Amino acid sequence: MAAQTPIERINPLTKVVMGVCAIVAGLLSGYWYLLGLFLAGLVVVALNRRLGNFLKLFCAGMLPTGLIIFVLNVIAKHGPPVYWHWAFIIVSQGGLDAAIKFTTRFMVIGVGVMIIMHVTNLRYFCRDLEQRGVSSRATYVIQSTGLILPQLVGRGAVIMDAQRARGIETDSNILVRMRALLPSAAPLILSTLTGVAERAVSLEARGMTMTGPRTSLLHVPNTLLDKLLLALALAALAGFIAWKVFW
Repeated sequence: MAAQTPIERINPLTKVVMGVCAIVAGLLSGYWYLLGLFLAGLVVVALNRRLGNFLKLFCAGMLPTGLIIFVLNVIAKHGPPVYWHWAFIIVSQGGLDAAIKFTTRFMVIGVGVMIIMHVTNLRYFCRDLEQRGVSSRATYVIQSTGLILPQLVGRGAVIMDAQRARGIETDSNILVRMRALLPSAAPLILSTLTGVAERAVSLEARGMTMTGPRTSLLHVPNTLLDKLLLALALAALAGFIAWKVFW
């Protein structure tokens, strides 16, 4: 078993709260804050040995979506002075300001959530919530929600492999892939519903609905350093908001 990284030693709730504080502060700041958040995220994720996955997700998801939001806002918003005009497309200072503003906010939220995802273990986070008195049903909802997308991706890959084994072409152009996707949708939906039912039965058999004290083999520590980091993050956010309001 690999040794824990310095990031993994931090309490998961502390990491989530620090990430949320960074996102809230970013929504009140400009694009320079986004650059700093991204660079800090690279360092933190690299310390957690997840830099490759982080960069892949950022390049495949965040950059294209952010570019689309930027272009749509440039076209939709108008305000003097006008820099370029062709047909119904107008590029103006008002459009550029709006595009920078909304794209920055989207990227701050996206980058912040990605950092939280790549430094926080969902299982440890839910167990930490249970140690703090949160209902096991609530933590199960949180954990199952976070695992929906990976489970769907895994089931989809298995179904597509089965389709290829039957001789269905799935690796050609986009039209062929769309035709192959339609017959795969029904098995994916049915297997997902079946999996939910089976999981409910297994949880019932394991005493999910029973009342009374519970024991667990997993214990998440909450050290003095974790409490100090949590307090500093909340204090920094409160001070930053006060500075933005009263400056």
